[in-house]
Amino acid sequence: MKHTVDNKESKKIIGFDMDGVIINHVRNKIRLAGLFGVKLAPHQTPSEIIKTTMSEPQYRELQYLLYDHPDIGPSAPMMPGAIKVIEKIRRQGIPYFLISRRKKAGTAVKLLTRHGLWPKYFNEKNTYFVKEIEDKETRAKKLGITHYIDDEQKVLNALVSVKNKFLFDYLGVFKNTPHKRVSSWKEIAKLI
Repeated sequence: MKHTVDNKESKKIIGFDMDGVIINHVRNKIRLAGLFGVKLAPHQTPSEIIKTTMSEPQYRELQYLLYDHPDIGPSAPMMPGAIKVIEKIRRQGIPYFLISRRKKAGTAVKLLTRHGLWPKYFNEKNTYFVKEIEDKETRAKKLGITHYIDDEQKVLNALVSVKNKFLFDYLGVFKNTPHKRVSSWKEIAKLI
C-alpha cells in the first residue's frame, strides 16, 4: 500500500524571478547595447555575461533603460509557455510567489499588466520587489519557498534556505553550473 505524507515538508511552494524567467529581455538587450556601440549575440545577453562586454556605466544605463524606462521597460515579451504553466500551477492550488529585484515596482507592474499577469496571476498578495540578492533569500525563507527558478547563478547561490533551485538557462550558455538547469517553461511544467 502506498502512503502519502501530507506535511509542510512535502508541500511545494514555488518562487519565480521575473526578468529572464517570465519576461524575455534578449531582443531589448541586443538593441540597447547597440546604442552604446556594443554588438551582442543572443548567447551574450544573460546578466552574468553581458556585464563582461560593457563598461560599468554603460551596463548601469542599459539596466535603467531595460527595467525602468517607462516605454522600453514594459515592451519586453514573455518567455514562450510561461502563462500556460503559471495557469496550471494556479489551477492546481500550488502556492507561488514572484520575487524580483526591481528598483521601480511600477514599471514591473505595468509590464505584468500588459501581459495579463497582473492582477490575475501576480498581485500584492504574492509579489515582492526587493532591492538586493540577500533580500530574495530573506523573503524566500519567510515564505517557505521549496522550489525557486532564477536566471542568475549568484542569486541561486544566495538562496540557502531553498532546497530545490533551478537555473533558467533559456539560451543554453551555463553548461557547467552546479544548479539544476531548465531551458524552457515546458521543462518547468515537468517539475510541478
